[in-house]
Amino acid sequence: MSPQHTPTNPAFSEAQHIVDDAWQELQRGLHVQQRLDPANARLPEVSLRETERRSQVGHSLLQRLKSLDWSNLPHDLELTLRLVRFRADTWSKEAQRYWAAVDPRGIGALGMFLPTAYCGGYLLNFAHSRLASFLFKEPGDGERCLQWLQDYARLVEQFTARTAGQAERGVRMPKVQVLQARTLLGGFKAGAHAVVSELLARLDSDSKRRWAQKIESGLVSGLQPAFDRALSDLSEEYLQQAPDTVGLGQYPGGEALYAEIVKYHTTLDLTSEQVHARGLERMEEIEAAIGQIQVELGFEGDREGFVAHLNNDPRWRESTPEGVERVFQRYIDRLRPHLASSFAALPRASYGITRLPEALQGSMTYGFYDPPRKDRDEGFYVFNSGNLTRQPLFHIASLTYHELMPGHHLQLAGQQENQTLHPFRQHSFVNAYIEGWAEYAATFTGEIGMYELPEERYGRLVMDAFLTSRLVVDTGMNALGWSLERAREYMRQHSRLVEGEIRTESVRYSCDVPGQALAYKLGDTAILEMRATMRRVLREKFEIRKFHEAVLGAGAVPLHDLTWHVRLESERLAK
Repeated sequence: MSPQHTPTNPAFSEAQHIVDDAWQELQRGLHVQQRLDPANARLPEVSLRETERRSQVGHSLLQRLKSLDWSNLPHDLELTLRLVRFRADTWSKEAQRYWAAVDPRGIGALGMFLPTAYCGGYLLNFAHSRLASFLFKEPGDGERCLQWLQDYARLVEQFTARTAGQAERGVRMPKVQVLQARTLLGGFKAGAHAVVSELLARLDSDSKRRWAQKIESGLVSGLQPAFDRALSDLSEEYLQQAPDTVGLGQYPGGEALYAEIVKYHTTLDLTSEQVHARGLERMEEIEAAIGQIQVELGFEGDREGFVAHLNNDPRWRESTPEGVERVFQRYIDRLRPHLASSFAALPRASYGITRLPEALQGSMTYGFYDPPRKDRDEGFYVFNSGNLTRQPLFHIASLTYHELMPGHHLQLAGQQENQTLHPFRQHSFVNAYIEGWAEYAATFTGEIGMYELPEERYGRLVMDAFLTSRLVVDTGMNALGWSLERAREYMRQHSRLVEGEIRTESVRYSCDVPGQALAYKLGDTAILEMRATMRRVLREKFEIRKFHEAVLGAGAVPLHDLTWHVRLESERLAK
């Protein structure tokens, strides 16, 4: 190591301290706590005071980065510092955004209203599942269970306080979201009662004597009244004053904030209008490709007839969750023999599928990937069995390759296992990279022949159309004045989703986590462009495994920093 790279060099030493301090802050977020020590994870604070503290940390880190001499720093350290700068910038803005958008999980997933599925719903789901996990077999389980009930109640109270504070500032959920929020909160309230009842039923006589009354009191006197207050705040009076219109742009400062969110979630310098135009252009290409599938299958009717014909084909439907699980497994098994030829390193952690809790099924279209953690060396795609048993399953191959291998599981589990990365990079979450990689993975599996049948290629195009429609309707509702119904009609024409999914997804974009859905198709396009650039630079030296190693080895970083990293890797390999 040269002198300028040694820890005795002041710039190097300060750079390391900056990264370590950023890592200390990142560990306060539930996202990291879940991975490192789920048994002792604490529900986060979502108060204004905590947000102000985190903003101060962000400002301090940015100032230190600005004063740092970046010259002659090692490439990997500079990449880490760029990631710190990205995260610190987000932290620094949280307090000023508090009444418009919050990040309850500490990963940059900005949501408008806490009692919604994709914003605070994740926290409620974690609180619920952790409560259900107490077995009273370990010393201290009683105290931990009581503390968890108190934290759970405190979290719900903070949801209520922010909802009331927003209303005082003229920021109320649109009517359509109020109804979903009531259902969500009511479901978790009932679920908490059921979980505590089950917990009490399995206590042995000694534990029951020591803890039953205290636990029941924690539910009856703490958690359930907290849910009651949260539901009371969403009263008929609140509903009457709630706007009929949707979108971030209708609120004070909403247009400017959405413009920032577009850049944040895509990590690209794009305007809402540019994203919208890209979506429209891409959709034309997808519709043309679907038309080619229709010709290949020999169907001579119109588009609507073709869709109805495929949707009614019993070969592509399953009526039970177990049947849906078998479809997922088919595509998991199909890919396994092809992984080693395309990826230099595969995660040690295994992967599989499990079902989404019932409380979330009404407001999540598909589900989510849950990475491995300290107490569970397996990653899961948590799927919505209620939705998938009521619709055709052409898209399950694409969904499997996006969510598991070689998508989220390969990237997130591999990143966590990569001991060459600083922990700040191991546990980094950058939406554009993570969702962009997962969509790139679903595209790449098509390139190596994983969509064997025309119907499976159609399913991939349907997923592409669904994700591309987000570029149009998310920007449409949040920036361009589209109504909820106009967005839904566009999705009916192009997304191939069933009506129930259109209704929940359109609310997600306009009332829950605006801008988040833009990352998928813009991210995969950026990664494909990086691959094309590396291929041009290396020519006959190009190897797909080397490209994947360059992208995955960086960990989740903003796309402009990934482009810089891949370019330097290309130049190194070309020598």
